[in-house]
Amino acid sequence: MERTIRVLIVEDSAFVTKVVCDILQKNMRAICDSASTVKEALVKIRLYPYDIILLDYVLPDGTGIDVLRKGKGSLKGYVILFSSLAQEGADITVQALSEGAADFILKPGWGGMLADDFSQEIVSKVQALLSKGSATGSEMVLSEFNSSKAAGAVQRMVNCPGTAKGVIVVASSTGGPQALRRFLGRFERVNVPVVIAQHMPPVFTKSLAEQLARVTALNVIEANSTMALQSNMVFVITGGKHGVINDEKLEIIDGPPVNGVKPAADLLFASAAESYKSQTLGVVLTGMGKDGLEGSRLIKQMGGKVVAESQESAVVWGMPGEVVKNGLADAVDHLESLPYRVEEIITTWK
Repeated sequence: MERTIRVLIVEDSAFVTKVVCDILQKNMRAICDSASTVKEALVKIRLYPYDIILLDYVLPDGTGIDVLRKGKGSLKGYVILFSSLAQEGADITVQALSEGAADFILKPGWGGMLADDFSQEIVSKVQALLSKGSATGSEMVLSEFNSSKAAGAVQRMVNCPGTAKGVIVVASSTGGPQALRRFLGRFERVNVPVVIAQHMPPVFTKSLAEQLARVTALNVIEANSTMALQSNMVFVITGGKHGVINDEKLEIIDGPPVNGVKPAADLLFASAAESYKSQTLGVVLTGMGKDGLEGSRLIKQMGGKVVAESQESAVVWGMPGEVVKNGLADAVDHLESLPYRVEEIITTWK
């Protein structure tokens, strides 16, 4: 029997609240509660254990960031932020994703609220977050991990000096901004370039690159045109475009979505494998769907390595789970241990 979920909709528009609640109740067993201000939301979060919190990015008395920060000790469910394509909305959204929100949904205009694609996006994202359950299959290649080891490892920074002819390519989606902060934050120096395909619209990847640059010693830029790849640099592929590696350049190209997304990790991974062969390392972090699966397959065929985030730490184990279930992962690690697994691999490169 389908379980009933409890949802808090934090939104100052009664119309939007009703539309969203109707969508949820039509597609799943949901009890909807609402709050129209930061103050009201914080009171309700402390009182009730919500499964999902749908949070507007701007409220009459503050922002979604205020709810996340002030309610941090009380939040028990997954937070999905309503955002806009405006730069202000992108900045707030990426900050919220970095501070604990699991995902975001672009808020359309009034007419778009009633469109099928808006309903489908809400339902699919809620269902994906609620589907996180016990491990299934990760035991096959799960490397040793326990909390005491992770606590000790966190104190050491990854430091790979010099240069090598190789590349690290990273795939991430739902839960990605926070995972990328924790992953990149452990690197002091890296002897190869790092290229990231994070599923996001254009203005969001600009904000993401700026915020990642504040938490890592590596140089982080948004790649929105063809660039030469360099060691100790992180390239975030601009949203709404694809990134492919050709020799030692990252080319930004247009084209239809692959796996329903732009940028697509499959294109990035496959092109990296063609250019760097055995000195290609694919890193598959949290995300819905299976983007990165076919690209990982090609990396393995070319002699490269693939590591995946474990179900234990992933917000959504869709993308890394597909890689693991298809036998393509050389290692599966908790997010806190992944930087050290990467270090083990790339220090052998010339």
